[in-house]
Amino acid sequence: MKKSTVLKIILIIFGLLLTALGSWRLFDPITFFENSGLILSNDVGLLNEARATGGVVTGFGLLILSGAFIRKLSYTSIVAAIVLFLGFGIARLIGFVMDGNPEEALIQGIVFELVFGLLAVFACFKYREKLLALK
Repeated sequence: MKKSTVLKIILIIFGLLLTALGSWRLFDPITFFENSGLILSNDVGLLNEARATGGVVTGFGLLILSGAFIRKLSYTSIVAAIVLFLGFGIARLIGFVMDGNPEEALIQGIVFELVFGLLAVFACFKYREKLLALK
């Protein structure tokens, strides 16, 4: 069964976005955080944690991108997008409640993560039969 063009576009956009942002965080975490108005010190432990998260996001991005081209990975890829985007979005909302108002750039990040996560949920339900047929 042929995969939906819309689903493929969603997976490509999510995969490229996550791969680019994850790589940026992995290889240049100080500038990555400065872009959000945050100052990341040269503390080795903090840099290591920032890079580790960047590596995870890059890995998820590559997995999601692969799902656009490898049929058997499409379902896994859309579920990975749901987990990553909603995981980050919900965790940031918890931080927002517990820690107070973050910088405006981080609030925008929360909105994008939740919107992309919900878009992934929508795509999963909309194309569920096609996705399960590809497994």
